[in-house]
Amino acid sequence: MLVLKPEDTRIKNAITLLHLLLKENGISRVELSRMTGLTKTTISAIIKGFKDSGIVEESNQVSTGNIGKSPIPLHIRADALYTIGVHLGRQRVETLLMDAQMNIVTSNIGEDYKKIGPEGVIDSLSSNINKIMEYTKREKIGIGAIGIGIPGPLDAQAGIVKQPPKFKGWKDVPLGSIVQKEYGIPVWIENDANVCALAEKWLGSGRNIHNFIYILLNEGLGAGVIINDELYQGTYDFVGEIGHFLCYEQGQFQYLEDIAGVDVLLHLANSQGLPVESLKKIVELLQQDNQITNSIVKKIAIWIGSAIVNAIHMIGPQTVFIGGKMVVLGEPLIQPIREIVSRYLFGEQAVNIQFSSISSNAVPSGAGIYAMVHWLEKKSTEI
Repeated sequence: MLVLKPEDTRIKNAITLLHLLLKENGISRVELSRMTGLTKTTISAIIKGFKDSGIVEESNQVSTGNIGKSPIPLHIRADALYTIGVHLGRQRVETLLMDAQMNIVTSNIGEDYKKIGPEGVIDSLSSNINKIMEYTKREKIGIGAIGIGIPGPLDAQAGIVKQPPKFKGWKDVPLGSIVQKEYGIPVWIENDANVCALAEKWLGSGRNIHNFIYILLNEGLGAGVIINDELYQGTYDFVGEIGHFLCYEQGQFQYLEDIAGVDVLLHLANSQGLPVESLKKIVELLQQDNQITNSIVKKIAIWIGSAIVNAIHMIGPQTVFIGGKMVVLGEPLIQPIREIVSRYLFGEQAVNIQFSSISSNAVPSGAGIYAMVHWLEKKSTEI
């Protein structure tokens, strides 16, 4: 994920090496030269800058059995930076603390919102960040940045939350500047599905997949798109708004998330006489082979599957990862999706449909990574 698009060759080289160091723990200068085509002199100069800045450290030489000097493994220092990753969801806030090697140090799940307007949600956000801050003070850890994953639409560059559907009262809220003013450290916000895609890329099953889509199935539906190993964001930060694909249902056009979100699933179950308050109850009914529940889940899966077919035809991914709250539905959800994709996919494409390997904390993890990479890239421009 190149956040910056530098024209300066020196900065571009530094960021290229930074990404390889993040991805390939223990890589040597020789390997960096082979993979990038940069001279050993250039690499040595950049690595020295990274070491002097406290970003990179060396470990003991690894014997290769060959004549000559053994390569020295290089690592991003775990304590080079600590970030707080936040999932600002429609029901609650989730936070975690992440080091520069993308290890989760501690995490916290907040209570359901008592007030869902901007003020009440931001109060809950601050309360949850403060709990992480209290931990870092006890452990004498410094926080370098905060990343926030939140439903779009957003102006991520300006840190503004525009007007997310199913998020009452939010319109042009300068969330980034509000949080940055409170804590005095850099804050970046990004669409929740986008940061999920980053988490899958860096920590999950997408590490070695160059092109994939991450579908986030919550009350709202979204998608993060990775193309050639980078997060694709388009011109207006509206890429991946799969929840706003148009569907023709009951004689009118409706958005996908208005007929296939988690809240819709629960509403449909209740409207057909099933007293359910959570997905946990839906799962229990599925395990009991309740036919009404099976029918509702299959209907929603078919709608989602049709949207995925459209997305595949537009983007051409190798894999589609499915994450979010709905993954607990398991096979009754994913099997109809796979059937729709198999039946209607155009051409001889072989696209794998699978559940995300990091679904439970994908948003806060991805948000922490997003802030970390932003911070490290910016630091690289100063070396």
